[in-house]
Amino acid sequence: MQQFGVLLNITSWVAMNTKLNCLLIAPPVSYEDDKNIWKGVNSNFPPLGIASIASYIRAKGKSVRIIDCNIECSSVESFAQFFKSNITQEYSEVDIIGITVLTCTVNKAYEIAEICKGYYPHSKIVFGGAHATFVFNEVISNQFVDIIVCGEGEITLNEILDNMPLEKIKGIVYKNNNNIIQNLGRERILNLDEIPMPAYDLLPILRYRPAKGAYRRLPAMSMLTSRGCPGRCTFCSKVLGNRIVFKSAKGIYEEILYLIKNYGIKEILFYDDTFTVNRKNIIELCDMLIKNKVDISWTCFARVDFVDYEMLGKMKRAGCHQIMYGVENIDEGVLKNINKKINLQQVINAVKWTKKAKIECRLAFMVGNPGDTKEIVQENIKFVNRLNPDLAIFNVATPFPGTEMFNWARERNLILTYNWDDYTLAKPVMRLENLTEVEIKELYRLMYRSFYMRLSYMFGKLLKIRSKQDILTLLNGLIAVVSFLKIVRCRR
Repeated sequence: MQQFGVLLNITSWVAMNTKLNCLLIAPPVSYEDDKNIWKGVNSNFPPLGIASIASYIRAKGKSVRIIDCNIECSSVESFAQFFKSNITQEYSEVDIIGITVLTCTVNKAYEIAEICKGYYPHSKIVFGGAHATFVFNEVISNQFVDIIVCGEGEITLNEILDNMPLEKIKGIVYKNNNNIIQNLGRERILNLDEIPMPAYDLLPILRYRPAKGAYRRLPAMSMLTSRGCPGRCTFCSKVLGNRIVFKSAKGIYEEILYLIKNYGIKEILFYDDTFTVNRKNIIELCDMLIKNKVDISWTCFARVDFVDYEMLGKMKRAGCHQIMYGVENIDEGVLKNINKKINLQQVINAVKWTKKAKIECRLAFMVGNPGDTKEIVQENIKFVNRLNPDLAIFNVATPFPGTEMFNWARERNLILTYNWDDYTLAKPVMRLENLTEVEIKELYRLMYRSFYMRLSYMFGKLLKIRSKQDILTLLNGLIAVVSFLKIVRCRR
């Protein structure tokens, strides 16, 4: 018995003296405002960026762990308890604590950094992600942030972990005494097949849930098959610039098989901004899935100017059941203002071909773009109702830091708030010369009500019910929309 007690003490001592090279954290994305429709949709998806970094540095011999707050701890308060109960009880030292930040999560990230520093004062706190890349002066000024990684993080974070002198590491911003130092930018990774697939084993894979209406089968998992975007839309932050690089069709195929074999994944949600840009790659992937009869269903995002009926037909045979197209607006003047570079006929063709291929069509629009008026928004409503896609998503145009739209609005004193918590795509943070904040809110609600409350739409959905899952999806989606509209109306 005495020997057993000694063994317990030794085990506890070893556990408390375990060193972790890198802890990667994704702060919670919480929709605290009830007037945000995404609160009702209630989806979560994995932080694939830090999962990719984790796989890369682990392949270089470092120990790494991931905390996805959206699954493990949905608030800063619950993070503090989780961190104390799990991390501090297991590791006596953590070399690097990396936190990825979106604009709407940066304030929570600061609080999380403070908690981490309280327990591990000698750890280096490294921030990365779009917001840190573009607002680095503000972010690095926070007392709990030591280094910022701009752009891709795999090679850069590994060099930090290797204790390379900071002045020699490309792609970082750091503090030297009272000075802020910005190093030269990091060159892009041009061969994505050289990066190990994301460290899915470090994520709670089976606890993720896509947005209601965006999937058919569970368990589901999102994937990224490219980096960068060839578009130059003014509302999009170009963390990696305009050059787009792709994983090979073989690499994508092998990653799908890995997820099926190891986690029983039945559906993939491709989250690339422009999944169909590399037509040859998509056709090759579809041919592999069809030839080998892979039992997988999937969805993707696409541009209306990068699809054709032949490709859509092959995508359907390979398991694609839904595509979302970012249309944003149908007015030529507004499209020019946001540099979308699409036209009305391309939208009509894409929807027609997608429906003909028997793939569900989801369209995304924004309200509050530069040049928008009440009359233009009304025309958008008529247009989307006439096209009658299976689903429609409406967001409030949001000028995120690092975008041309942000610079345009700031120069004209149109930014309503610099409280980054409000940058959620559901609340106006920019006024227009033709639309006030109140009018944008009302038009945002009107777009949802006008599309989803149509009797013809509801009846059409009822006719398409084929399974119990279809009933649940329709019911959950209806509850989310009705609840959103009711809450907004009551709080006006």
